[in-house]
Order: sequence, then C-alpha cells, then structure tokens
Amino acid sequence: MNTAGAGSATPHRYRSMLWAILLLAALPASLLTSWQLLVGADFLYPLWYEVIGIDRTIAEYGPKNRYRDRFEDTTREERRRLFAAIVAAIQDNGRGLETLAYHDAEGRPIAPLLRPPEITHLRDVARLVDGLYRLGLGAALVWLLALIWLWRLRLPPPPLGRYFAGLGLATTVLALAVIAIGAKKVFYTAHTLIFPAGHQWFFYYEESLMTMLMKAPDLFAAIAAEWLLLTALCYWLSIRLSRRFIRHAA
Repeated sequence: MNTAGAGSATPHRYRSMLWAILLLAALPASLLTSWQLLVGADFLYPLWYEVIGIDRTIAEYGPKNRYRDRFEDTTREERRRLFAAIVAAIQDNGRGLETLAYHDAEGRPIAPLLRPPEITHLRDVARLVDGLYRLGLGAALVWLLALIWLWRLRLPPPPLGRYFAGLGLATTVLALAVIAIGAKKVFYTAHTLIFPAGHQWFFYYEESLMTMLMKAPDLFAAIAAEWLLLTALCYWLSIRLSRRFIRHAA
C-alpha cells in the first residue's frame, strides 16, 4: 500500500472547505475595506454635491426650515466641513455631534447644526458602523487564517467559476427583488427593522438641516452605489491576490 500517496491526498479533501471559508470571509472584509476607503474620501461628497444639486436643495429649503435659520447663508466649503465632521463623529461612536455648529461666509457662528432627534439617529448609525467594523475585522482575521492554512498545506485553488456564477446569480436575484419591491419601500422597511422603535429616522427637509445637507435619500443612493462597486473591486483583488499567493507557494 502506498501510504505516502494516501497521506498526501488527505489535505486536498479540505481544499474546497478552506477556500469556501476564505471566499466567504473576504466579502465582509471587503465591505469594511471599501467603507474605510470611502470614509477617507468623505464618500466623494464634493462630487455628489454638484451632481445631485445639494446647493439647490439648500437654497430652496433652507429658508423654510422650522427650527434653524440662515443655513442657506453657508458656503460650499462650510457644508463640506459639516458633512466631514458628521462622518468623523459617526466613526467615533457619535462623539461631538452635539457641538457641531454652522457658520456664515465670514466664519461667524449661526446656530447648532443638529437637533436632539437627529443626534439620536446619528448615534444609532454610529452603532451600526461599529458593528460593521467588528464583523469586518473578524472576517479579515478568518480570511488571513484560512490563507495561512492553505499556504501551509500548499493547496492550490479549485475552479472558482461555479462559485462566482452562484454569487452573480444571487446578486442578480437580489437586485431584481429590490426593483420589483421598489427601492424606496426597501429603504424604508430596512430602516424600520434596523433602528430602535421610537427613534426618529425620517426627517423632512423643513425640519432637518442634516437631511438637507445630504439631500437624503439621493446622496445615500449614490453612496450605496459607490460602496457596492468598490466592495466588488476589493473582493476581486483579495481573491486574485490569494490565488496568486497560494499558487506561488504551491
């Protein structure tokens, strides 16, 4: 009996399982990586500011706000600063939201930016982001351990065409489901399920400078699109680099 041959074949029985773990773990890790890249770029807010016409929204609804005055007097740079400050606060568990204030063109303070319901909502968002970091970092650790294990066993990747075909089919079905149900309905239902009962998450422009500053939900749709595309790129790169690394080791 060729015991050496049987022993060498044993690790290959784990190949599909280890690569499946690596492929699955790479997805939330890619979500976190792309999120962090977008945070560093302020989610391309200056670009979307022009594309979706945030300045026109502020010019129209700023004078109609029931709780704050003269937001329409702020400059483009001030609005970009405020958006970046909100992003930074969300990344820091919501710290500093209550101290945000907006200024006129001469730099004189006008009023606090956020009302208590908005601060509560953004802190809820901060908790979600914290969960994303925990999930993404945990997945990155699993991905790294699977990669090391595959490298130690010298197990090259199996054909991945079927896996990516399945992933593409699942993504297509999900996209079609969202289209069939309606993006707005899915958006509202998700918010109802995600955020605590009794916490306001929907704000009209006339009552929220935050919503006006972001021209919600238009900006959220743009951010979701860029996050999805960047996640797909990060995921593709992680799998490609993993395959090259293992093949080189094998």
